[in-house]
Amino acid sequence: MSVHSPHRREVVFKDLDTWMPQDNFMTTERSVGHAGDVAWDLTITPKREPIAPDIFPVGLLRIPDLASFGSPFATFSGWIQHGPERTTLTEVLGSITQYWGRSLAAEWWWISAHQFDRPDVALEGVALRSRAWGTAIQLPLAYFSLYRAGKSEYIQAPPSRVEVEGTPDEFQVHVWRRGKEGLSFICVGREYGDFGDGIVNTLTGDLEIREGGRVIARSTATAGLERLAPRR
Repeated sequence: MSVHSPHRREVVFKDLDTWMPQDNFMTTERSVGHAGDVAWDLTITPKREPIAPDIFPVGLLRIPDLASFGSPFATFSGWIQHGPERTTLTEVLGSITQYWGRSLAAEWWWISAHQFDRPDVALEGVALRSRAWGTAIQLPLAYFSLYRAGKSEYIQAPPSRVEVEGTPDEFQVHVWRRGKEGLSFICVGREYGDFGDGIVNTLTGDLEIREGGRVIARSTATAGLERLAPRR
């Protein structure tokens, strides 16, 4: 669990007797639980059709390490308690994602941002490298869901092309779309928490979305960024 609040910044690890004990549960509609210094009770409402990234016949043949399913644009209502700090949420935009498979991907860059300097903008997605059938051969894959001005755009690579350069402190994701101007996601990370297994995560990153040479929107200290370092 990754938490950032006025109380403090921390990553919470807790051994549970079962994946979700009786007083903790999670579905696509509600999540209730506690771990360490954190407790929560949230109602989740997906706002658009869920997505299950796949490129035929990649999923059918179970080529990548991971498969995923989720709603990149959902709202959350309820409360989160972190130490003495309690925050109430009323239809706050966020996302839910489930992933599973034979192992973690070889590496990934993940972005999740729903609070920008202009309304009606949200971005969710990941660029990763996956092993093919668990071998040393690696496949570059990516998907991003971009919401703006009342419309959603789903980008998947392939057939689009996505490249990432930089470090967790500063990195850029470049997206080439057929028949459209390119997109760039300019990311600055800070206050990372260590998840183990080579994964670092921050909830207070900066993100700038550009289309061509134009700035579409900026998220300041509210972007979720995550990096899984390359794995053999």
